[in-house]
Amino acid sequence: MIDYTKASKTYDNTRNSSDLIIDIMSNRGVFGENKNILDFGCGTGNYLQRISFKFPCNCYGAEPSIGMREKAIEKNPGLTIADGNHENLPFEDNFFDFVFMTDVIHHVPDLNSLFKNLYLKLTQTGLVCIVTEGWKQIESRWYNNYFPSLSKNEKNRYPDIDKIVTHSIDNGFSFDTLEIKKNPEENEITSQFIKLVEEKGYSMFRILDEDEYTEGLSNLKRDLGKIITTKDAGETLIWLRK
Repeated sequence: MIDYTKASKTYDNTRNSSDLIIDIMSNRGVFGENKNILDFGCGTGNYLQRISFKFPCNCYGAEPSIGMREKAIEKNPGLTIADGNHENLPFEDNFFDFVFMTDVIHHVPDLNSLFKNLYLKLTQTGLVCIVTEGWKQIESRWYNNYFPSLSKNEKNRYPDIDKIVTHSIDNGFSFDTLEIKKNPEENEITSQFIKLVEEKGYSMFRILDEDEYTEGLSNLKRDLGKIITTKDAGETLIWLRK
């Protein structure tokens, strides 16, 4: 079990929102004036902070981790950031015009409960965007070479795209489209990435065997500055309609 209250203490040292992801979502017109949006699993509130600064929509967050939620509230004074999860979202029904989640769905143990609750909270014309990685994208991560069990571990945690879509449809949603955000095909091993691994900024590093983690980190440090070429890595944005 990952202690996210502990993780919250260093999370913002290496993690931030992605302007490219925000731009992709913005192109669908979801951040319009007076629209109610929910960042489900908002973590320390990085996306809420950026979106509320750039757009005239009404921003809300839901986050079950006390430590993460306290950070989000501190960074987003004036926003409502609730103690909520896939089983309990303490908001009115038919309230949100748009719900999004970034790198969250692999932490949700019951997709049926998630989609049942999201369906209730959305307006009749509401949209959902799930930012995640499919199995092929997971297999293409360049740093898998440094941590041999990483890809298998992640596929045990991440539901593949078809499974997410199927569960959403089973609970009333209509599939809209997929959008792919590709990662660069050339990746440099930077000191910033090494710091992310050192602080276990991605939850996947917190569940590695300690010997594998230590050896992989040592090899990354040895290869600082090395350029690695990969293909097919990136993220998938799954769009759903009520």
